[in-house]
Amino acid sequence: MTERIFLSETFQKIRENLHFVLVEPQSPGNIGSAARALKTSGLDKLILVNPCEIDQPEVRMLAHRSLDIVENARIVSTFEEAVSDKKLVIGTTMRSRHFKFPLFTPEEICEKILAAAEQPMAIVFGTEKNGLSNEQLLQCHVHSSIPTATQNPSLNLSQAVMVYAFTFFQKLNTHSAVYTYEPASQQELEKFYEHLGSALDMIHFIPRDGIENFITRFRRLIGRSMPEHRDVNLLHKLIQIFETRIQDLEKDSSLPPRDIY
Repeated sequence: MTERIFLSETFQKIRENLHFVLVEPQSPGNIGSAARALKTSGLDKLILVNPCEIDQPEVRMLAHRSLDIVENARIVSTFEEAVSDKKLVIGTTMRSRHFKFPLFTPEEICEKILAAAEQPMAIVFGTEKNGLSNEQLLQCHVHSSIPTATQNPSLNLSQAVMVYAFTFFQKLNTHSAVYTYEPASQQELEKFYEHLGSALDMIHFIPRDGIENFITRFRRLIGRSMPEHRDVNLLHKLIQIFETRIQDLEKDSSLPPRDIY
């Protein structure tokens, strides 16, 4: 049994900005089922990254009365293309990774979506076999996982999409946004991390566990804070102040390499 629920004004804004991204889905059935899950939850933005052939009977059968979502889906070649303009990128994973980002439940993710209701957002799901790669997860602002009684078997792709879609529909359709702001895009954050890396190289800073792990800790800190565009500009400005000072000092003397920290 189902009951039709009218969508609130806040949820209408969210559905215009929230994109469900499936990275390299290999099962036509999962694509069709995911579309149906979105439709029943009042959502309709689907992005497919390098998917399998979607013009198949299995897609049409499982996307029952939701085929329009598949037909209107944006198809891109890379993960980066799918998320580059998004102000909030949520990466889903079934397990904690070595870089230990906090894992938020679908319910907790609702608060972050509500805060960015008027900004382009994406929740990203990895391949059926391996999920998102570590590299892809590091390009997500926050990470989320569905609590389950067992790790194996885990939910399949379309089931996970259904859990998130319905949770968002249920939790966000009764709330009203208190404050909205303009988070920085993932592309802006990547440029900051590049700037940070070049500044550290400029002073010959060599962390004990390597520069990549050092930058990852900044990704963890900054990603979960959901910085605004102006926050990222401020971070750039702070680094530029130090760069200018170092350049002034180097005019008078050559700075020796720094010790490993």
